[in-house]
Amino acid sequence: MSARLFEFKGWADIAIAILLTVKPSVVYDSPITREVSRLSGLHVSDAGAAPGFNQAIACMVAAVGVGYMVGARSGPAARPALFSMTLTWGVLSLITCATSRGSATLLFSGINHVLFSGLSYYFDSSFVKLE
Repeated sequence: MSARLFEFKGWADIAIAILLTVKPSVVYDSPITREVSRLSGLHVSDAGAAPGFNQAIACMVAAVGVGYMVGARSGPAARPALFSMTLTWGVLSLITCATSRGSATLLFSGINHVLFSGLSYYFDSSFVKLE
């Protein structure tokens, strides 16, 4: 089950990368992002402020998505790395949001990654071994 979750996350990351390339405002100015901003007090990033930076983020998200898809198909040995990447992204995003550099988009991403990590652990905790 966790392999399917990681593959799904890979496809989702690629879809987000495409959105960030074609129309980043769909991600940055979404109703969900605006609600997260309202609840958290964090600012909503301006999609037009740094188009080169947005494209760099899109490239990174696409590369990570492809990595998830390859990892999901590489068997159980790849899953600890995928879990660790997801949890690290989530935790670092949440920590960043406790500083002035945080944004509603980053908070939303951090929450998604931490929840996804919990879900993947719930379905298959056997790949998380602390030895």
